[in-house]
Amino acid sequence: MFRDRKKLPAFHEDDFTEILAKFNLLDKLNEGELKCSVCDKILTKENFGCIYLTKNEEIKTSCSDLMCLEKVYQETKNGSE
Repeated sequence: MFRDRKKLPAFHEDDFTEILAKFNLLDKLNEGELKCSVCDKILTKENFGCIYLTKNEEIKTSCSDLMCLEKVYQETKNGSE
């Protein structure tokens, strides 16, 4: 059952703004310009799901919708195996 365990980078809510600033995403979030790369929904602190790296080494974001997170997982797992 746990053979397929993978590392999952995560951060605490207290570090949210610092992490977004590190990736130059904080201003976009505050200005309502940061969108989910899957469904194109505008991201807020309340619906933010994840930051991820694509196969082309682009930094992208996702909302917290489970369907979007599943698509991100499928896209990133194929590149990490």
